[in-house]
Amino acid sequence: MLEYAYFNCCGDEDLVFLRCPECGHIWVQCYECETWYTDLMDLQKRASSYTSSIDQPPSCPHCQKRFADYFYLKEGMVDKYVPSAPQVIPAGFGKYLSERQREKHGVYPTAT
Repeated sequence: MLEYAYFNCCGDEDLVFLRCPECGHIWVQCYECETWYTDLMDLQKRASSYTSSIDQPPSCPHCQKRFADYFYLKEGMVDKYVPSAPQVIPAGFGKYLSERQREKHGVYPTAT
């Protein structure tokens, strides 16, 4: 669902959009190295999703509200945290959608 060319962390980028269930903030996570791209207007702003305790799930990088689920990317939980393309596009991040998703939703990236 993501256009990987914009992102560069571990070299094996396996990326997913995330969306805070509380405030709606959208960011990107790499499954491989747990890097969070916390500000999609400035991809140099990064954090780690890693927490050392199952009792302390990660929190939204914008509102700091802790996730209800430590294993937020597992089946059965992930749907609470992954936005749909119609949520990503009006937030201004349509250019990060995969080519297939951009075509499907009529998003044409502007030159950067």
